[in-house]
Amino acid sequence: METNRRQTERANRTETFLLLAACLVCYANGLTGNFTYDDKAIIRDDVRIHAPAGIRSIFTTPYFGGPRGLGTGYRPVLLVSFALQWWIHDGEALGFHLVNVALHALATILFARFLAGLLVPAPAAFGAALLFAVHPIHVEAVTSLVGRGETLAAAFVFGFLLAALEIRRGARNRARLVTIALLCYALGVLAKESAAVAPALAFLAFCRLEEGSFRQRCVQAFRLGLPLYAGSAVLLAASFLLRRWVLGGYLKARIFRIFEVENPLAPLPAGERVSNAAAILLRYLGRLLVPVRLSADESAWSIPIRHGFDPVGVAALLLLAALLVASVLRLRDRPEMSLGFLFFAVAFAPTANLFFPIGTIFGERLAYLPSAGFALVLATAILGRAPEAATLSRRRLSLFFAVALAFAARTIVRNPVWKDDETLFTETVRTSPESAKAHYNLAWVSAEKGRLPVALEEYTRATRIYPGYFDAWAGKGLVEQRLGNLAEAEKAFLRALAVAPTYENGFFRLGYVRELRGDRTGAERAYADGLAKNPKSTALAFRLATLRSRLHRPTAEADWRHAIALANGGATFRLGYAQWLFDQGRVGRARREAREVLRRRPRDVTALRILADTSRRRGQRFAEGLAAEKIFRLTRSPADFDRLLSIAAKDPSYRSRFAAVEKSLRALRSEPSGRPGGGAFSAQPARPPADAGGGRSGARRERRNRPPVR
Repeated sequence: METNRRQTERANRTETFLLLAACLVCYANGLTGNFTYDDKAIIRDDVRIHAPAGIRSIFTTPYFGGPRGLGTGYRPVLLVSFALQWWIHDGEALGFHLVNVALHALATILFARFLAGLLVPAPAAFGAALLFAVHPIHVEAVTSLVGRGETLAAAFVFGFLLAALEIRRGARNRARLVTIALLCYALGVLAKESAAVAPALAFLAFCRLEEGSFRQRCVQAFRLGLPLYAGSAVLLAASFLLRRWVLGGYLKARIFRIFEVENPLAPLPAGERVSNAAAILLRYLGRLLVPVRLSADESAWSIPIRHGFDPVGVAALLLLAALLVASVLRLRDRPEMSLGFLFFAVAFAPTANLFFPIGTIFGERLAYLPSAGFALVLATAILGRAPEAATLSRRRLSLFFAVALAFAARTIVRNPVWKDDETLFTETVRTSPESAKAHYNLAWVSAEKGRLPVALEEYTRATRIYPGYFDAWAGKGLVEQRLGNLAEAEKAFLRALAVAPTYENGFFRLGYVRELRGDRTGAERAYADGLAKNPKSTALAFRLATLRSRLHRPTAEADWRHAIALANGGATFRLGYAQWLFDQGRVGRARREAREVLRRRPRDVTALRILADTSRRRGQRFAEGLAAEKIFRLTRSPADFDRLLSIAAKDPSYRSRFAAVEKSLRALRSEPSGRPGGGAFSAQPARPPADAGGGRSGARRERRNRPPVR
């Protein structure tokens, strides 16, 4: 017995080493990829994860950030994993890629252990784990950094299942195992919502191992797992309550609707949605079986949507139902095949759009956990139920390794797609030419790179595919504006507002381009209308106050006060108000506002200029000189140094002060400046704040009234 135990341990170590090697070999060429797509919003640019001080906000704000009560996702455990890494290696993309591959390897090894615990024949168990390790449909979940949600949740699910199997074996430390299982469940659900299926998978595993009729198996499986099911139900209910507190709803904020571009199934009647979703599940199966055409984007209208009575969708639904029933009935006679399909179906239940619509119509990353069931079906179909590898025929082994090598090669070829945004978006346009969002994303990155004609062509293509794509209209208008086609830009922004009458960024951009065209009255109307429909928009409030100041409207002061109140006294808004007060000759009030800004931002050049200008107007040359000194020390600008010379020449009281510091000031003059001179408020319209939108809604970031894809 001791010899058998040692042989088993040696075999387990060998299998673990081979699975680990397969994961590393397949994903090694993806380690050099940069931050792409949602990686930037969730990791690179998310200040919550950049310092330990932000850890509390991770648990009290939505996944994509923003205020509490306005979100669509809640994944604090995933964000904490990113935060811990950021604190260790300061945002180096390679570190995140390494951990992603390690998590995939961990999930693969745990899957192999789970199959062994289910008494799956050793060749089929190892074969399924190997196929899972190398399958190319996993590239999005592993090589895309935010795909970690899938691998992390899957690792916790398999941890839960292994603990459940130990409980079934009657281990002595039952209470500790239940605690471990429930901890894995809680962490999994808070890493990605799809982990909620773990108890159902445990029930399926228990049914596989029990004896007797189907009813007897179910009863025994329920009895054995009752502590797990009850504990999981409590934890799931608690997660829903937590989501309601953070997001403003049990699943998402009530004001959010699923954007049709992301998931055109969302607005369909339930019957049409289910029939289309069934056909899409078959698409997943086809892509798992023959992963030749893979795409990171299948949004509208890459996948055709069928309306009314659809024979294809109904046939797909009936076929899936028949497979489900057959798997249940044959769980005893053909346990591995039946178990694999049931695992696939149960794991896909939360994300298949069958029971409720989710934020995306199709995503290869969503197949990560369900594909474990498919891998078991395929491995069993090829290798059979041979108890040992030595009993397998050469033909079966050759076929299996040919499939595994083909999958591995496809994975290696696909990894570089996630090199950077441009590579990724170019590839999605190639593989999904009828996806409006794919063209939108390529347009966005092309505009960022300065390739404006390409960006214009892609934005135009996106609007032709989906005329209701108001973000694409806004992007098209912005490119037309940069090309100098202001009339066309205005038309594009008007089209965006015609589609979405409350579109905040559409109003901002429309006002912006009208200012550039010299139509200040039209711009004022755009900002005012936009603010009326978006009363909390700080960007529109700021622009309206700025423009009305220039137009000398009697409401200008009230506009500034309103903007400052919306921004909670933000320094930028106070600076604009201070400049307006100075222009109105209200020097004392202007100085008070400038000092308040300096209290918050001591190195603010614009506030210092206001203090210097107000001192000059009051005839206080010495005070002007002191302020001008601080300005020059920050800007090191020759013009600012000349101002110091002028003050010293005109004011004897400051001349002696200047003589004492002139040498050090002249030394600074020859050094490069660390920050720009000039103020924040020029005669040209300001660019919108980052949260005003209009740049990249199609590139998967949180948007008002529309959920992110991931």
